Amino acid sequence: MISLPSANFWKYATLGAALLPAVAHAGSIPTMPPVNFTNSSTASVGSTIVNLLDSYTRLMQVDPRLHNGGGLMEQNYQTVIRMTQERTPAQTLAAIHDDRTSQPYSVLNGLGPLTSYFMTGIGSSTTATPPASLTPTSYQVTTLQDYEASAQGINYLNSATIGFAAFGNGTATPLADAANFLNTTIRNNASTEPPKRTFARYMGSTAPVVNPASITTGVISPLDARYANYNAASNKAGLSVTDTAQFVVPSYFSNFAVPTAYYNTLNWVRGFTVTPALVAANGGRPITVPNVGSYDAAGNFTPTQFVAGDYVPGIGTAPRPFRLSTKVKVPTLLWQVANGTNPYGDGAYVSGHTNLAYNQALGLAFLVPQQFESLLVRAADLGNNRILAGMHSPLDVIGGRIEATAIVATNIYGALYDTSGNRLDWTKSTNAAAYAIYQAHMKTQKYLAQSCGTSTVEACLKRADGAHDDDHDHRDGRGRRDGRDHDRDDRNKFDCNLDPDDSRGYTYRLTYGLALAASMKLPETVPVQAQALLLTRYPYATDEQRTEILRNTALPAGFALLDGNTWDGWGRLNLYAAVNGQDSFFRAVKKMTAR
Repeated sequence: MISLPSANFWKYATLGAALLPAVAHAGSIPTMPPVNFTNSSTASVGSTIVNLLDSYTRLMQVDPRLHNGGGLMEQNYQTVIRMTQERTPAQTLAAIHDDRTSQPYSVLNGLGPLTSYFMTGIGSSTTATPPASLTPTSYQVTTLQDYEASAQGINYLNSATIGFAAFGNGTATPLADAANFLNTTIRNNASTEPPKRTFARYMGSTAPVVNPASITTGVISPLDARYANYNAASNKAGLSVTDTAQFVVPSYFSNFAVPTAYYNTLNWVRGFTVTPALVAANGGRPITVPNVGSYDAAGNFTPTQFVAGDYVPGIGTAPRPFRLSTKVKVPTLLWQVANGTNPYGDGAYVSGHTNLAYNQALGLAFLVPQQFESLLVRAADLGNNRILAGMHSPLDVIGGRIEATAIVATNIYGALYDTSGNRLDWTKSTNAAAYAIYQAHMKTQKYLAQSCGTSTVEACLKRADGAHDDDHDHRDGRGRRDGRDHDRDDRNKFDCNLDPDDSRGYTYRLTYGLALAASMKLPETVPVQAQALLLTRYPYATDEQRTEILRNTALPAGFALLDGNTWDGWGRLNLYAAVNGQDSFFRAVKKMTAR
């Protein structure tokens, strides 16, 4: 491991000087993804981001064995069944909260005692409208009753906003630079829709998406608009069996019972056309299928009716867990927002909520590295809540994390480095994009310290930690008083977030224990731009030193989805271990590699 100064070396006593580029030299140019990556839902443009996630296609077709002997995809979905069936009332609330609340707002409480200061300065809002002027703001805590139709309703906080560059009166918010960084810089090209559509309508190759020019006559792109435009209620003629005839049938579907109305797995995936004979066999009644229809607030289902000649949609090639098994228990309140009109427009892989949660958590961590660990844990909690909601599987959540990590790092790198890989001096206004990020970081640090009445953010956190040392009513951080998960006990150095077998923790949720029986023990290849994520956490380190920290704290090879992608290296990064300190990763890595 690279030798670095003491654990406190990253403190901000001389931050301005520390954040200058350590050396000026030509670096490597990112290729996975490149700075100019594409990520569009338009078929003629396509998405190269799919390359980060495409090992999933092998997993869905082969269903490889796990280290414990079971099938990967079977365990992936059995985990959802178990978690949703064992879900507690508190977990139900968390699942609904993180489903309905906009993700940028949702992860704000990962800032712990800094949350209200930050929200006030950036103009956070429970709606899409900014406050008229500087207004003390706190994180909105909800109850299950809030989501009832008689109260706030199921869309409560759905339009909540992390913040704005300007208040309603037109004046700039104190954290306007941070708002631009979070809302624009790191979210650029960050959608999960192109990958979602690719894998939900997988036809044997990702080439039509990553290289639209390769499409030949007779080949249809998974991004073709007809799939998104289909609606079982208002556009039944929008698709036909011809459009879905090339959908690949995942091998693991054989582990699940095909609903009677579909007759066979092929129909279940691709859909079918209703014939007079089918109607006759159904007693002359129209055909109905599970989950295609509408739900009311009480979870009561009204199925869409299909008559002879109608096309009945299947569930596609990467469906949500509740479409695969009735054993998945979705919270009743969430059924009313389930997509009952177009299963092909509602794919599960990758998780969009998880992607955006990590995107914003990593952006916040760049601005406030003192709370890096807490923000990572909050993003991981949100991803886990997607499983508890029955909306996603562990692999969906892992995919969301991978995409977010790669895109945030690449977007930051693109602003801070030139086209030859040289680090720009971000303290110079002539380097506009880099300077904007520098200002966002420095102004955030200054504002938070001033709001707290301390000289530094560290002093603010230290004071808050002391003031709440005996406080077990953790309102602002949902179980965290200083922004960190208090399953961690600093007195005996135990931290569940570094334990690969503790399902409560961050490291476990990087893999969900999906260790493959047969895999190559490859060394970690850290993408060039990944180290940019740690720039404000380790401001005195060089690019090479930050890269080495990531390499030394990375997970071992052998876990599903973390290796085998066209663009690899992102899945195995353990950022929690990397930012936790020099020695924090030894127990996790040693325990994993000993298996």
